[in-house]
Amino acid sequence: GDARHPKGDVIPSEIPSKDAYMRRKPRGVVGCITPWNFPVAIPFWHMAVALVEGNTVVFKPAEQTPWCAQILAEMFEDAGVPDGVFNMVQGFGDAGNAIVEDDRVDTVLFTGSAEVGHKIASKVGGEPGKLAACEMGGKNNIVVTEKADLDVAVHSAVMSSFKTTGQRCVSSERIVVHEDVYDEFKERFVANAKSVAVGDPLDENTFMGPLIEEEHKEKVSQYNQLAKDEGVNVLVDREELDADEIPDGHEDGHWIGPFVYEADPHEDLRCTHEEVFGPHVALLEYSGDIEDAVDIHNDTDYGLAGAIISEDYRQINYFRDNAEIGLAYGNLPCIGAEVHLPFGGVKKSGNGYPSAREVIEAVTERTAWTLNNS
Repeated sequence: GDARHPKGDVIPSEIPSKDAYMRRKPRGVVGCITPWNFPVAIPFWHMAVALVEGNTVVFKPAEQTPWCAQILAEMFEDAGVPDGVFNMVQGFGDAGNAIVEDDRVDTVLFTGSAEVGHKIASKVGGEPGKLAACEMGGKNNIVVTEKADLDVAVHSAVMSSFKTTGQRCVSSERIVVHEDVYDEFKERFVANAKSVAVGDPLDENTFMGPLIEEEHKEKVSQYNQLAKDEGVNVLVDREELDADEIPDGHEDGHWIGPFVYEADPHEDLRCTHEEVFGPHVALLEYSGDIEDAVDIHNDTDYGLAGAIISEDYRQINYFRDNAEIGLAYGNLPCIGAEVHLPFGGVKKSGNGYPSAREVIEAVTERTAWTLNNS
């Protein structure tokens, strides 16, 4: 119903002779800069809401996925969206920068790396009346307590770490595990990491496909080497896959397998604190109570997604209330976002304007209306 009547709030005036409520109106021109890892879903999260709320859109998709964006543009044209209401520009970073710097753009919606997002937020923040909503990366954790169901824990960790080859902003790269269940969890998680099927993503038996491009494979490989240089205990290293794991005819693909290691949760290592965006996972053993686990969980600059695996509702509630993240899960993987909920993070992962459901706040202005009925 938002297209017919954008939602507002009716809050009665404290004076009986007055009516008071809040109305929304479109901000104007919305620039949408989106990533390659969800080249259909995220543009719709941004653009559909912006258009429904009465704005016009300038869409700059990731250069790695131009054809997906072309199909979206054709869908809008086929739907009869008037000329000039939806606009797309293909290009590299300079095209996105032109959108950010253009005085005619009222709101910038960005999903991508923290480095670029913080530059956009800083640039737009200095321009009165202009707004940037930036959803960025994470160094996400799964907390496995001594009260965990290990079947659920292993499943959640494997799904969160390796699905989409770790190329989600919500993928987990840190598994925080209580000492009482650590050995069993490690054994089972490592067994899964060693056997997870890497191959053609269109094959139903494949669990992990390739990385997006050669430059990204180099980045993930560099972080794997960094972990070794920082002295971690490597448990699984499938960076170089066996020839029979690579699909015929795709030998030039950007293939990589899981990389899993143990590290000290209290040591300030780059590999355990910087986002890799690949199947690069640290196991962090802890002792003590849920407070200690959450302290380790919060010990990164990011705050996007995380999960707790426990059968103790007190532990679950403590995590819910104290984990410094925007997307929190209990007894689930940390990759299951739903579009009707806010999607975004805190700290280095966002600037306070989540996407998905809450993107409406970034693409509308609110007017408080009060009428004297006396």
